[in-house]
Amino acid sequence: MEVTTKAQIDAIHQDGCRVLSVVPTRGGGRLIIYTDNGLHLFGRIVHGTGGATRRYLNDLAVYVQQKKNENAYKLQYIRILGDKINQGYGTLMLNQLLQHARERGIEYIDGRMQDAGGEEHERRLRHFYGKFGFEIGEDRELLWKPHKHFR
Repeated sequence: MEVTTKAQIDAIHQDGCRVLSVVPTRGGGRLIIYTDNGLHLFGRIVHGTGGATRRYLNDLAVYVQQKKNENAYKLQYIRILGDKINQGYGTLMLNQLLQHARERGIEYIDGRMQDAGGEEHERRLRHFYGKFGFEIGEDRELLWKPHKHFR
C-alpha cells in the first residue's frame, strides 16, 4: 500500500473511525471506505497524484438509518459532489452498503430518490439505483430486497 493511502488510513483511525475496505478507482487512485462506527459510510478518495478528500469537507457519504423495530434500513441519501459524480464512486459505496446489509441479514432497504432537478439527472439516478436492483415507485420511493439479488 502506498504511503499516501496508509497516511489517510491512519488519519481516519485517529478520527475514531473504522476502515471497511480500500478499493482501486477508475482514475488510478484508491477509495477508502470507512464508517463512524454507526451505519453511515464515508469515502476518502486518495488520488494517484497523492492528494485526498477530507472528512466534513468533500469526503463521499452514504447516510443510512436503522428502521425502528425492524430488521431494515432507511437510505437517507448519498452525497457525491462536483467532479466526483459519474466516476464510479457511488457504485463502490453502494456495493459496500449492500454487502453490509446482506451480511447482517437485513430484510430490505427503503428510501426516496432525491429530486433530480432535470430529466438527464433523473434518468441517471434511475439507472444508478436500478442497476443495484432497487425498485423505484412513481413517487420516487426506493425499495431493495437482498433475496432478489445475487452479486
